[in-house]
Amino acid sequence: MREYELTVVYDLAVAEAGGQDASVAHLTNLVETRGGQVLKVDHWGRRRLAYPIGRALDGDYVISRVNLEPAAVSALEASLKIDERVYRHLVVRADELPPPPPPREPRQQPAAEAAAPVAEAPVSPESPAETASEAPATEEATQEAATAATEVVESAAATAAEPAGEPEAWEDAAPGAETSD
Repeated sequence: MREYELTVVYDLAVAEAGGQDASVAHLTNLVETRGGQVLKVDHWGRRRLAYPIGRALDGDYVISRVNLEPAAVSALEASLKIDERVYRHLVVRADELPPPPPPREPRQQPAAEAAAPVAEAPVSPESPAETASEAPATEEATQEAATAATEVVESAAATAAEPAGEPEAWEDAAPGAETSD
């Protein structure tokens, strides 16, 4: 016996009619009737297809590892090919598969980044950024900067809310010219 990876995409009607694990039971039955055994089943469930098959956009994905005689693989593929409930299938020898990637270790944050970031006071648009040699901002300076920042945001919002039309400068540019409305 040889180990294979078997991937099958079923119609969602299989899961709706027979329950959530109906596709897994169908696949297990197909393998065992041909003298094989199912080693591991990874039922992905409902997933979006890469492209529509017929009018279906989703399918029920089942990936499994099976032990099967090489002569029985062609019979299994033939039965999967004629089954209307199977959209696609793929049988690959397990020794041809690339090794799985090693598990990744969680990233360690440096001690400097692990500390909570310090909130900075907003800088008012009228004054340039403070230099490092100046004294820390007082509560009054912080309030003034926040007020100035709020005024800038409100004026930008008011400008954006004005209706789009001809600028006032165009009306003044041609004295005596009449506009047709």
